[in-house]
Amino acid sequence: MGVDIQRLLNCLLLIGTICLSMACNCLFCSEHPPQGSVGHTSAAYAAMADLTIRPVMVADSIQMTRLGDPNYTGGAPSKGIVAKFSRDKKHFVVILRKGNVEANTNEYSLLLFQTAEVFDSPRPLVLVSLASSSNRPAISNVVWLDDNETIFFLGEDPNEQTQLYSLSCSKRNPARLTNSAPSLSSFVATASGKVIAYTTRNPVTTLSTKNVAREGISVTSEQVTDLIRGNYGGKDYDDHSLFIKRLETDGETKIVPKGRIGSDHPYMSLSPDGNHLIIQTEATRISDLWGNYDDQFLKVKTRHDGAKVTSTGVLQSELVDTATGISQVLLDAPIASFGSEMAWSPDSKSIVLSDVYLPLKVDDPAERALRKAHTFLAEFKVPGREFVKISDEDLRLLDWDPKTLLITCDVGRIDSLKGKATPKAYFRKNGEAWSRASAPAQTGEPSLPDIVLDEGMNNPPHISAIDPAARRQSLLMDLNPQFQNLALARVEEIMWKDSHGKEVRGGLYWPPDYIKGKKYPAVVQTHGWKPDRFWMDGPWPTAFAAQALAGKGFFVLQIPDPDWRIWVTSKEAPKAMASYEGAIEYLDRRGLIDRNRVGIMGFSRTYWYVTYTLTHSKHHFAAAVLADGVDYSYLQYMTFSNVAGEFEQVYGGPPYGKGLPQWLKESPAFLMNRIETPLRIQALGPESVLFDWHWYSGLARLLDRPVEMIYMPEATHILEKPWDRLISQQGDVDWFCFWLKGEEDPDPTKAEQYKRWRELRGQHGRPAFPIGSR
Repeated sequence: MGVDIQRLLNCLLLIGTICLSMACNCLFCSEHPPQGSVGHTSAAYAAMADLTIRPVMVADSIQMTRLGDPNYTGGAPSKGIVAKFSRDKKHFVVILRKGNVEANTNEYSLLLFQTAEVFDSPRPLVLVSLASSSNRPAISNVVWLDDNETIFFLGEDPNEQTQLYSLSCSKRNPARLTNSAPSLSSFVATASGKVIAYTTRNPVTTLSTKNVAREGISVTSEQVTDLIRGNYGGKDYDDHSLFIKRLETDGETKIVPKGRIGSDHPYMSLSPDGNHLIIQTEATRISDLWGNYDDQFLKVKTRHDGAKVTSTGVLQSELVDTATGISQVLLDAPIASFGSEMAWSPDSKSIVLSDVYLPLKVDDPAERALRKAHTFLAEFKVPGREFVKISDEDLRLLDWDPKTLLITCDVGRIDSLKGKATPKAYFRKNGEAWSRASAPAQTGEPSLPDIVLDEGMNNPPHISAIDPAARRQSLLMDLNPQFQNLALARVEEIMWKDSHGKEVRGGLYWPPDYIKGKKYPAVVQTHGWKPDRFWMDGPWPTAFAAQALAGKGFFVLQIPDPDWRIWVTSKEAPKAMASYEGAIEYLDRRGLIDRNRVGIMGFSRTYWYVTYTLTHSKHHFAAAVLADGVDYSYLQYMTFSNVAGEFEQVYGGPPYGKGLPQWLKESPAFLMNRIETPLRIQALGPESVLFDWHWYSGLARLLDRPVEMIYMPEATHILEKPWDRLISQQGDVDWFCFWLKGEEDPDPTKAEQYKRWRELRGQHGRPAFPIGSR
């Protein structure tokens, strides 16, 4: 009897991985693991049941164990967010998550490590496991208290609202600290935990009242989607309320800020003594002077009167007295477009903010010109709000050390935010003035290990510990040993020239069963590329499905966006199109793809890039997908007034009068008659239906083109629920297989789907896939 050597080797490798994981770093290695913990043991045993190496499926991506910090999305670096260290640095916790396709939940676990053991094959302790049936994380916002034993975090279980919990690491007994009817969205606490500031999502308010029935609604600042839906609230970007809670007295104060809290995660910070809070809010009124700053995005946002739009998108800092509840705007200036950082002085008498603009109401012309052109690192006195400039360099604030009193910054804020290595800048206060300082002297104490997510485009993520001094590295956890049973696509970073002759770099996913000389169908995925990231889907889980598509016999090319410096200009969409066209030419010259069988996906901002490409490119795409985005159309301009300034910046004016000819020439929606490409549109929530409706009605009902719209009423922009991801990602895989390969999944539950698609194909006399593709 013959022996399949490759299968035997795979079996031995998999069993070895499982044994190592169970012995050293398994999520179930606590004495009494909680039921339903996010782990890989069950997945590993499931893989043992079928040791045949198989292609990746969408479900594999959904069930993949990932870092649970919500900040680790898209192209954001993992630096500094993998481990949450206790204040004495002796312990740290890690949040992990994975999807449960059967239950339609996301399962989270909080794992505890001992810092001293990270180079000795440590066994983490599962502190708590929770599952979320909503679009919210089940565990988030972890904060250590100064006893180095207690953790505060936001948590929820299926069909519950998010609440604030306290957890003793030794007892593993989470206790609920709030019982808010609406879900909590964020919080901060003092080191003692005695003072807490938290935000809640405002509850849905119905518009169907007796007064409305009698008198109707005089529309002022309401959003059109609220009016259509019949209520205020209930979606991604609604207002939030702010509260101060004191645990000693069990008292709670609602704060009424000057601006709007429109984000789930407003940036806020409590002073060490708990007496003051700094929070970033959205300005509801925009000063006439704010448009004078040399900030291309701020100029766009201040183009229209903020009083006439539902959301200005311009942030400001507010100072809240937690005892009185009074909030004041910190200074008459906006926060720069890419945000700001905060650090309190140890005595709570001042706070340092980075990347802030300073007021333009100054008499000195040279000083006013400096403030227009530069953001500043500045110290603000509390409660008086007087400020002292520290530096006008491009800095990212990292720390204000309570021992050395040194302020540490990264030089080059954007590079630092992208995870690049940058030089450090240090500042020390002398009296009331600040000056540059030397780097702090080495103390001789052992350096803290770096806890990192070790990954790459062909390396699934592992959690590792790195000793910077001894230059040694230790594996803490292999998050997905079940991947040994998958035929992962090989990813190659490639370089090509766009149709304008400029170099572009992207990631090419190869079909696992690639045969040299054969030409394959291809799918272009947009909206980002990072060679140091392992992406099962692409940069986002909405629409993209790179590994699953490669497993179906496609080349998948992941393409970065145009440089941010040309965003919101007439160059942006044409630059993206040039990248796509150049990539197709490059892959065709290499003999890898059939240029007649190329599909393309757009999501969020690249929705615009793809619609622009479909209406302006010389290349015909065989199929396309669009998901929940902006398209710079007349409908979106008129419906959502807060984006009007962006649209006018792109087209050189409004869509009437002298500006109309440019809109007619460039806006994709005015040119949709050019589209012959079969198009799948994903509408995520009521706002998205309104955003996308003109494409569906125009193409399907007026132009009789092959298009379908899939509506997910409760889905969020970045998809969270496993079933929503299946609808989006698996539907896209099926769509491209159907139009580019003529393949149908035999699953009987998809019979209705293929009936619809065959009708779309048949009514236009289209072949199963493009002529000449064989």
